[in-house]
Amino acid sequence: MKWRPPKQNGAVDRRVVVNPAQARELLTAVSYVGRLRGPRLRTMFACMYFAGLRPAEAAGLRRQDCELPATGWGLINLKKTRPQTNKRYTDSGETFDDRGLKHRDDDIVRPVPIPPELVAILREHLDTFGTAEDGRLFVTSSGRSFSGSAYAQVWKRARALALMPEQIESPLAA
Repeated sequence: MKWRPPKQNGAVDRRVVVNPAQARELLTAVSYVGRLRGPRLRTMFACMYFAGLRPAEAAGLRRQDCELPATGWGLINLKKTRPQTNKRYTDSGETFDDRGLKHRDDDIVRPVPIPPELVAILREHLDTFGTAEDGRLFVTSSGRSFSGSAYAQVWKRARALALMPEQIESPLAA
């Protein structure tokens, strides 16, 4: 079967992009969603905003991938992603499988400098929640990966808490 992915124009819809104040409001709102889920996912969303990580990259982020100094800028060395798919499409038979970075060879590491604000958020997250046995940062209280629908639901509820009614109806941060 021959198939080619559809061409994308690469343009970003400016109506979706939040400003720094809105991003911080959304991150605060995430921490108020649910008793456990929102507070555990706040840092994952912060990594997506401040470091530009894809959701699967954030889901695969491990403690050993992070350089978090007491002050100043830090560094994330991205090595793996953890995309979610149907069990029959993974090598492990699980819904999540560790993969290499998108559009890169499997052994390529992508260094991502992170601002002091994200370093502090990551340090706080580690102090509060620790890591999974394999070092992953963003896991449920039972140590499992969050499903895509779980963090999508948290984001939807955070938008409702942080944005004005007319902004909720818009594509802002959708």
